[in-house]
Amino acid sequence: MHTEQIKRRFSSQATSYEQYAIVQKEMAQRLGAIVSATLADKSVESILEIGCGTGGLTRLIRGQYPKAAYEAIDIAPGMITQARSNLEQHGLAVSFRQADTEEWVWTQPEATRDLIVSGACFQWLLRPESTIRRLCKLLKPGSPLLFSTFGPNTFCELHDSFARAHASLGEQGVRHGLSYLTTEQWLALLDSAGMESLQATVHKVVLTYPGVLDFLRAVKAVGASASEDKTAGLGRKRLLFAMADYYQRTYGDEKGVRVTYEMLFVSGFRSQ
Repeated sequence: MHTEQIKRRFSSQATSYEQYAIVQKEMAQRLGAIVSATLADKSVESILEIGCGTGGLTRLIRGQYPKAAYEAIDIAPGMITQARSNLEQHGLAVSFRQADTEEWVWTQPEATRDLIVSGACFQWLLRPESTIRRLCKLLKPGSPLLFSTFGPNTFCELHDSFARAHASLGEQGVRHGLSYLTTEQWLALLDSAGMESLQATVHKVVLTYPGVLDFLRAVKAVGASASEDKTAGLGRKRLLFAMADYYQRTYGDEKGVRVTYEMLFVSGFRSQ
């Protein structure tokens, strides 16, 4: 998916995001706790948040460090508008900037940030290796990068169901959704960027939705749908019907259909 598509998709879903972002809210709570524990005895004067969305994590971090200079970046102007409104309702303020992080990061001075944080965003990076390497250079020596993202087991039921549907129609399978990096791959990126004291934790959450279409609508409502499939018209309808039928039969019961989310929490410190 191209940058402009990502921008438009997230902007268009900014107002519905809060209602449907159940897992993202849990990720924000967990990451906020990690930030608090990691920086318990450290002075924090400058914070950079990448991919602030509607400001859920922003509000938590800003509440912990009310005096720090805080800059929050998001590619989608609709998300920035929503985040600013959400923080104002809590009497909080940060410096919001609408920008493509993968371009913007190269314009910033090195060794100027005490903390870089990002919640459920890095899976959208088109050039994660170079972007992460540059982000790490923005940190002051000894300062951390802390982020959450989704792991490759996320939506495993959906991917299996699409693969079965393609096969049943005699088609070559394509990826429906993002391709997520593993914990080991993220740690390798941090290591290659010269980061130290690397840590990662994994948490799996299984939600139940009333049906397959309810699940797909919820994914779309947070702007997170993506696919390499170019099928349109009747062919796409046949594929979706076959996928939903297999999903319901294989991963559903009287309570609904189950959906797996794999949450990754990764941290590292810039070397002294």
